[in-house]
Amino acid sequence: MPYQVRAEQAGPRVLAAVRSVTTPQQLGTDIIRLLDQVWPVLREQGARTEHNVVIYHSGEAGELTIDAGVEVFGGFEERGAVRRITTPAGEVATVAHFGEYSAMGGAYAALDQWCAANGRRQAGVSWEVYGDWDDDPAKRRTDIYKLLSPA
Repeated sequence: MPYQVRAEQAGPRVLAAVRSVTTPQQLGTDIIRLLDQVWPVLREQGARTEHNVVIYHSGEAGELTIDAGVEVFGGFEERGAVRRITTPAGEVATVAHFGEYSAMGGAYAALDQWCAANGRRQAGVSWEVYGDWDDDPAKRRTDIYKLLSPA
């Protein structure tokens, strides 16, 4: 699948999220587990929500530090491990992936290739914004963002 990578300015997105350390092998299971902590809090409060978002932070070898959450418009009350955070703001390289989540490796490779070809360094944080669920994997959209170091 050919990916169209572009650079743009990303503004912060407010999230209700839970932080965790996971491994690549446990990632999918842990994302669902964390979102299962966030959604009941937001539903109970009647919060206005949008998409699921996962932020990836630099971590130790073999580990991933993630914030898994839901974009929130307006306020919500933090509870337990569910905290208010924001995605990073600044210049990003971004690409849209359509298909199974397990096949996003090609999108990440396209982002890395774009950064190398354009002489841009990554700032060590990335995030995925998941579009609305569709039973047809070809219609599932995930927007992937990699924060860029200043040029």
